[in-house]
Amino acid sequence: MIKYFLILLFSFVISSCSNSNTKAPKLVITIVVDQMRPDLLSRFEKIYNGGFNWLINHGKWYTNTHHEHSYTATGPGHGAIGFGQYPGKIGILGNSFYDKKLNKKVNCVEDPYAKVVGAEKGLARSFQRYKTFGLGDWLQDKFPSSKVISIGGKDRAACILGGKNPSLPLYYNRAGHFITSSYYMDVLPKWVENFNDSLDLFKYKDSIWSKSLDEKLYIDYSRKDFFSGESDNYKNKSYSPIFPISFDDNDDVMSSIMGFPWFEREVLGLAERAIIKEKLGQKEKPDLLFVGLSAMDWIIHDYGPFSQEVMDACIKVDRYLMNFIDNVDSIVGLENVLFVLTADHGGLPLPEYLTENGGNGGRINGDHLREALEWIDQESEELYGANLYHRSGSNFYLNNENIKKYDVNISDVYKLIEKYLLKVDGISEIISKQDILKNQKNNNKIISRIKNMVHPENSPDFFVILKRGYLYRSPHGTSHGTPYDYDTHVPLIFSKIDFKREINNSKRETVDIAPSIANLLGVDIPTYCDGKSIKL
Repeated sequence: MIKYFLILLFSFVISSCSNSNTKAPKLVITIVVDQMRPDLLSRFEKIYNGGFNWLINHGKWYTNTHHEHSYTATGPGHGAIGFGQYPGKIGILGNSFYDKKLNKKVNCVEDPYAKVVGAEKGLARSFQRYKTFGLGDWLQDKFPSSKVISIGGKDRAACILGGKNPSLPLYYNRAGHFITSSYYMDVLPKWVENFNDSLDLFKYKDSIWSKSLDEKLYIDYSRKDFFSGESDNYKNKSYSPIFPISFDDNDDVMSSIMGFPWFEREVLGLAERAIIKEKLGQKEKPDLLFVGLSAMDWIIHDYGPFSQEVMDACIKVDRYLMNFIDNVDSIVGLENVLFVLTADHGGLPLPEYLTENGGNGGRINGDHLREALEWIDQESEELYGANLYHRSGSNFYLNNENIKKYDVNISDVYKLIEKYLLKVDGISEIISKQDILKNQKNNNKIISRIKNMVHPENSPDFFVILKRGYLYRSPHGTSHGTPYDYDTHVPLIFSKIDFKREINNSKRETVDIAPSIANLLGVDIPTYCDGKSIKL
């Protein structure tokens, strides 16, 4: 396996003798909750009595932490956390994106050369398409005996958080098994096989997701249960998105379980098993464990962050986390562990909730958008009679060969795209990649975030920015993906048994997480790292 020595050939490193007052831990556990806005901690803080409560009360909480890139999706967010670099530079341009060299859309962790390891079903995923290295690689270059294990419900969480060459990434195949790919190993460790053999997710088939707390608390801390805009996945044919929630008769339990909080308990159980079987934090050199709680994303997408469903999911995960922390204490000893809690992105409340509360919001009309794109295609053909671009969704990739051949002014193509797309309610502006790359001032945080998302060769030449409060998802649920604060703002808490609760409002970025951990562990931070170490 190609290891981290390649970096030493091309990059100097910053010596990072720790300037921290905190004793270096033997195990760092980074928990990334998918789509967790900071207010899902602060709003329920008084009623948390489990793991979130413990992390807050033993944590240094950086309340002004943002992803400083514009396309706030799972792949890019995990890249910023695990690599300490802006995702545009790495080339993680989305959860999936158009690859100009392959002339097709690809998943961000797609690996056509690898095979699934651990089950017959599933997709082989890895970090093979990218040329950079992350915190896990930095650690193993310094301490070759250290282990780096990344576990997530989503493949992109597990395959990105641990770096390019983690010791063991595990992700759920949506068919009852946690798997990996042959990019990393040929056979799963026996303990993972045993875990999969005992993983009976079908037991949830007849389970009812009911509320954990008194009914009144849900009104006090969230909103009414039946709310227009929520997804309705339950058995009643009429629209009635309310508790209790269960599986429909035709649901594939093995796949649908990722929309229920119970799945997070299983992920934490696998993480606990990894600590025991791999003896994480129980040796001389430090280890890293990354845990991606991916089911929260499905739940928040369906019901919105102010729903009773999301509130209850947070309460349940709070309890699961406390059980996990207690077990980590009995296995490793909390005096040897640093916990990091963050998220891959935030998210927008339901547009219906925004407007009911006097704000601005809406859903892009899909028919109007498709019509505008068709008009662009038709007029382009009429004006130029040549294929001037490839379009992937509403992203445009110029055919520079034909642009030059037919002597077309690129600004005219931009004006054509702008003329029709700006007619769609909810679209704010059309951005040119070249204009972003030429911008040297970066004094506007939106422009700066867009620039941090752009790859000079692989990004689209023209792409859409939505108005604040708007999203593509329709007719129900919510989403994320914009450069606005509601999507970029995430929690960041460093927690340790001997830390006292501390609130810090200074500006921090998610790319600061990897160098901060590296610095604490006495690991060199490469000069290509965009983040800055936080003194803990």
